[in-house]
Amino acid sequence: MGRALDGVGVLDLTMNLPGPYMTWLLAELGAEVLKVENPQGGDYARALTLESGASPVFEAVNRKKKSLALNLKEPAGREIFLKLLDRYDVLVEGFRPGVMTGLGLDYAAVGALRPRVIYVSISGYGQGGPYRLRGGHDLNYLSLAGVIGLTGTRAGELAVPGIQIADLAAGSLMSMAGLLAALYQREKTGQGQFVDAAMYDGSFALTVISFCTMMAGLEKPAPGRTMLTGGYPFYGLYRTKDGRHMSLGAVEFKFWSNFCLAVGRPDLVAKQFGGPEVIEEVTRVFAGRTQAEWIEFLKDVDACCEPVLTMEEAVASELARARGLVDQRADGRRFVAPPLKLSGSPRPEDAPPPRLGQHTREILAGLGYSEGDLTSLSERGVI
Repeated sequence: MGRALDGVGVLDLTMNLPGPYMTWLLAELGAEVLKVENPQGGDYARALTLESGASPVFEAVNRKKKSLALNLKEPAGREIFLKLLDRYDVLVEGFRPGVMTGLGLDYAAVGALRPRVIYVSISGYGQGGPYRLRGGHDLNYLSLAGVIGLTGTRAGELAVPGIQIADLAAGSLMSMAGLLAALYQREKTGQGQFVDAAMYDGSFALTVISFCTMMAGLEKPAPGRTMLTGGYPFYGLYRTKDGRHMSLGAVEFKFWSNFCLAVGRPDLVAKQFGGPEVIEEVTRVFAGRTQAEWIEFLKDVDACCEPVLTMEEAVASELARARGLVDQRADGRRFVAPPLKLSGSPRPEDAPPPRLGQHTREILAGLGYSEGDLTSLSERGVI
């Protein structure tokens, strides 16, 4: 049985997290992903090592890929790169706008030579606009998009999110959606296109509910003050007797009613949208049992109430095991498994992340370069 992206070749020039995470998902769907890395160090994430020499972040998002060490600043390197586009007609890069132009490998140049190429640029603030050349990281994009301004306590204390929302949701997944749409369109038209994926744009788009309710005049977005940030008793985090927490997400009335009746508080059923005094009542209810007691008490109650787990507990949970969310290699090391489950697209066999330049000679030999050519290119610092 074939895989969803069999036959799709991807040149991956990205580093660190957003781009490599996205191209790892493509590899898991069957695409052949070739990392094109600077011979001097390669992907920056390679340097984020432990005492053992392993780079856990790099290994997590670069499995099932190949690596070509190629100096794109050299004319011979650019020549090789253009030849590769005959076999790998999807290109993903994550540099600041202008970097690829300086190399003579921007979409205008590449697309003119290879009209079928799908060229994905993942950047902080996009290819146009006043911030296009500005540096940034996940927390900056979320801050400017209004996400951090929504994240925190009822007392107004803001919080740093526990995962990289802008990098992964707004960057990796949004760019992947654009890429897959472009692949589908190319099947019909034969033409490639440019995908401008900005982590700031994606973060802004993720505010859709708060944006809509604000524009409709229903709520003034603020941490802990709106419907889905803890402003009402039916949706929030509550401390238990042992200092742990439970999450209550009883948005629909039936779930709220089920919860109130289960805990013996029918008087609260009509107060789903009550204010601070009702929140305080629910707080006292949760404080009456430990987290373990709440898990047992609510196991058969349809109320959208679940424990807040630590990362260690989440990894070890029966739910994570049942859903196959952790890959374990033969050497015992564990990694996050891809969340995509396609009934007609089996996963590729496991393969560890590549060493820097591990596949350089194999790839170039496939392009027709002789052993003598490879020796010369190596001596000149091209590979």
